[in-house]
Order: sequence, then C-alpha cells, then structure tokens
Amino acid sequence: MDRRTLQAGDEVSFLDEVGGGVVLHVIGPGRVMVRTDDGFEMEHAVKSLVRRNKDHANVVYKVSDHQAGMVAANDEREEARRKKPAVRPGKTPKRPENNSFEEVDLHLNSLLENDLRMSDGEKLEYQLRFFERTLESAIRDGKRKLIVIHGVGEGRLREEVRKILRFYEGVRFHDADMQRYGSGATEVEILRH
Repeated sequence: MDRRTLQAGDEVSFLDEVGGGVVLHVIGPGRVMVRTDDGFEMEHAVKSLVRRNKDHANVVYKVSDHQAGMVAANDEREEARRKKPAVRPGKTPKRPENNSFEEVDLHLNSLLENDLRMSDGEKLEYQLRFFERTLESAIRDGKRKLIVIHGVGEGRLREEVRKILRFYEGVRFHDADMQRYGSGATEVEILRH
C-alpha cells in the first residue's frame, strides 16, 4: 500500500521533524489532519508523512553494556560538575593548610623513560611545564614548602624555574638546604593569606 493513501487511524511519523501521531481524517487530496503524539491537531501534507509499522511499538532497541557504561559515566561526570563550587578561571582554589612539604625532581631521567627524540628546547619546556603543574598542585593542596631539585648543570633550568616563581604572588624562594640537597635545589615557601 502506498504511503500516499493514508486513512483515519493510521499511525504516522514525520519525515522532516521529530515525532509523529495518528491520522484523524483526510482533508483533501494530499492533505490530512494529524493528532501529534503531544496531543496537538495539525494539518500535514501526505508526502511529509510515513506510515509506521504496526509492530513499531514492539520493537526493542538494544543498548550494549559499553554504551550503557558511557552514558552512566557521562551522567556521573555531569553530576560532579554541577556539585563543584564555582571557581574563578585562572585561580587555584585553596585547601586547608597542610604543613607538609613536597619534593619534585626535574631531572629528565626521573620524568621520562626516553628523551632521545627531544631537542634541548623541548626537554626544557617539558621540565618547566612539569614544575608548574607540581607548584599549582602544591598550592591547591595547601602545602607549605616545595623543594625543586633542578641540579647544577649550566644553571639554565634553575634560572627558568626562578623566573616562573617571580610571577607567582604568595611564594618566596631561595636555595634549599645545602647539606641535604647540595647547590642543585630551590626551596619554595608557599605563603598563606
């Protein structure tokens, strides 16, 4: 039976929009009155409708375990995002003060398994990014001190670390304990206001 010969009582779906309904009566050639699934009565062209299969209501849509897990994970993430307090962008929220300290070793052999394919500039950039993430984490976690082990070398990493520290309000830095770390470390004091 052609879709253009719709009769009263036929269930239809819309081709150009979401949803469908039931044909109430034929208005004229190529036009019918439809009661939508939402309960509205609307006139539609027959060519914009398609008759639903009688067994349409019995079709079971299958969702894999993976798809269900992804939906659940997205729901949990969205719920957690809604519960978090609003934080101004660019600001690290403070946690209660924690008198412990943290050490970060910026030697490449402790950060990377293999640095052979990196240029000297890329290596330095990687070390500085790692340092900044660690500093942000220490501030956020309420640490009082951060010991940055940068080594002696030519002193370039040490100077770059200290250059970054000059832009942070609420931190003081100086050479770390010589007996414990030698001359290759900087101690960062995180001041709480």
